[in-house]
Formats: sequence, structure tokens, C-alpha cells
Amino acid sequence: MASNRHLGRIIALQTLYEQDFRRSAGDKDVSLDDILARNIARYEGTVEDKDFIDRLVRGVDAKAAQLDATLQPIAPEWPIDQIARMDRVVLRMGLYELLHE
Repeated sequence: MASNRHLGRIIALQTLYEQDFRRSAGDKDVSLDDILARNIARYEGTVEDKDFIDRLVRGVDAKAAQLDATLQPIAPEWPIDQIARMDRVVLRMGLYELLHE
């Protein structure tokens, strides 16, 4: 199960990264559901715990502002929007799992 969770986190990371990138690029048609479904489908034969991926992606998306508010005081000289996109997504995912999973 641990290695499957690892793959699940990779899929969640890809999904959240793409959503963040497309939003920042002004894509008005970005759909978290579509991105998530496509990314899970890529690993259809390998991934087992799709519910974990869904909970992680939707949880991070729903609580992004709260997660950012918790993270910001830890590194006050690095505003959240100035942290590299990949790092920001990883920090949000990690904190979400610590607090809610």
C-alpha cells in the first residue's frame, strides 16, 4: 500500500500542478475533474487507491487558502505566490495530509 500511496501522491501532484499552472495562465476552461480523471486514467492498471487521490486533490484544492495561511508565517520572507509552483503544491499537499488525513 505504501508504494501505491506514493504513486497516488505523484498523480495528485501532477493534477494540482497542472490546475495551478493553467489558472495562472488565464485558462478559463480549466476543470479539476477533467485533469484528475485524465491523470488517473494514465495509471489505470497500476493505481489502486483512487479514493485517496481524489480526497487529496479535492482537499488541497478546497483548503488551499487555509493551508497557505498556515504556511506563510513559517517563511515570512517568502510570500506564497513567490514560492516555485512545484514547491508550493508539495507544501500544500504535505500539510493537508498532516492535518486532515
